[in-house]
Amino acid sequence: MAAALSLAPLLPLATGSVTPAGREAQQLIAAQRAMAAASSRAASLEAQPLPAAAVDQVRQRLQVEQARFDERQAFRSEQAVVYWLAGHQEQQPELLRRAPGARTTGLSDAVQGLRALWRLGGIDDPSRMTPHQIRPFDGAAPLDELLQDYRSAASSQGIDWTYLAAINYVESDFGRNDGPSSSGALGPMQFLPSTWRQFGQGGDIMNPHDSILAAARFLRDAGAPEDYDQAVYRYNHDADYVAAVDHLAAAIRSDQLWLTRFYYWNTYG
Repeated sequence: MAAALSLAPLLPLATGSVTPAGREAQQLIAAQRAMAAASSRAASLEAQPLPAAAVDQVRQRLQVEQARFDERQAFRSEQAVVYWLAGHQEQQPELLRRAPGARTTGLSDAVQGLRALWRLGGIDDPSRMTPHQIRPFDGAAPLDELLQDYRSAASSQGIDWTYLAAINYVESDFGRNDGPSSSGALGPMQFLPSTWRQFGQGGDIMNPHDSILAAARFLRDAGAPEDYDQAVYRYNHDADYVAAVDHLAAAIRSDQLWLTRFYYWNTYG
């Protein structure tokens, strides 16, 4: 799914000495400008009629792919800023002050979600965390298909789809790391075979559509939508896991672009 960017023109940084927060603000602005430009360029190319000559068709496809690659790289550059901020929370007011006009809705929830996720992984010093682009971006189902699966599964169970998206990200990086885990969990939503027998209803544990639908059934059975914290805790018995899912889902609800950000973070290509 192409990022739906509608950034207002970003204002220049305030003058003065460049502090660490100022440096990161500059990178945030540069990344978002690059993101918007690449998205616009790709959309414009995709809207053009297909050229008659085969060589021109190939050239146009390559131009689109280059624009989409540039867009993904911009998401990864922005990720580095968010990681830095998650490790230096006290710098957030200054960073926001030095990046007027930047798209920052949901940023605080994303930061808190990352910190909870790192605690869950046993990370004691968040200031040392940096992104690692270790998985191919196309190793997951296309984002527009996943979004459709989240929404249809959530609608069928009367729950909020953003929790399914957050769990899919936390559990398997959208299916790029689908197990088996050390406990034997499998698939994009990391079900134990015993739990899958109850909620999979004959589906394929490795199939994104079936797995996401089973997760929606699980959350509904565990207490959602009346008590999402209880339902998520049933999914994984850890308070940091609940906090991570809560904050990441809240970030996505506040600005759906966070789903696209999370989808391309930690990927290459």
